[in-house]
Amino acid sequence: MYEEYRMKFKLIGFDLDGTLVDSLPDLALSLNSALSEFALPNAPEELVLTWIGNGADILLARALEWTGRADEFQGEKLQQLKQCFSSHYGKNVCNKSRLYPNVRETLEALHSKGYLLAVVTNKPTKHVLPVLKAFKIDHLFVESLGGQSLPVIKPHPAPLYYLCGKFGLYPYEMLFVGDSKNDILAAKAVGCQSVGLTYGYNYNLPIADSQPDYVFDDFAKLVEIV
Repeated sequence: MYEEYRMKFKLIGFDLDGTLVDSLPDLALSLNSALSEFALPNAPEELVLTWIGNGADILLARALEWTGRADEFQGEKLQQLKQCFSSHYGKNVCNKSRLYPNVRETLEALHSKGYLLAVVTNKPTKHVLPVLKAFKIDHLFVESLGGQSLPVIKPHPAPLYYLCGKFGLYPYEMLFVGDSKNDILAAKAVGCQSVGLTYGYNYNLPIADSQPDYVFDDFAKLVEIV
């Protein structure tokens, strides 16, 4: 009975940026490199932090709004900026980024205990696997979903419903872990429990405000609830 209760979660889903990986330095570097190529001012890293979480298109939209020159970037010129940013980031996915403390050890422990692990991120899909491979953790995950994997992204619950369907799970058999209100809202919408991590980005707002089921400041604490 006790062991059955302990395994109530069969799958644990994770956000990527701000949850597993501190990618802010490389995202800011790539963004500013792209802005510079279009003669736009560079944004301080602490400001870029507040723009992360809704995918690359929204990141660039927020940056352009900040420059005050968003009206200049429509149609083909906007696409050129997007491609420029994507190109820079593709070359710098693991330049200054790092795994947060205890992430590797905790993921390995959960994997060894038989939990299915998955990544659900709003990051462009083509950059997800390169990041996981760069940190040599790609083999720990049974699925990785990025911003273009499905028609919608978090906070829409579709990516989490997709995981339930693919692996034959009820929502209550899944736990979702993230640093952003988008993660918590998606979990609430699908009906699974959630963990909010305090060390991530979340637009510089307290993750506790989103009312996750658990709030942790250390990734390693995950093992205490599974």
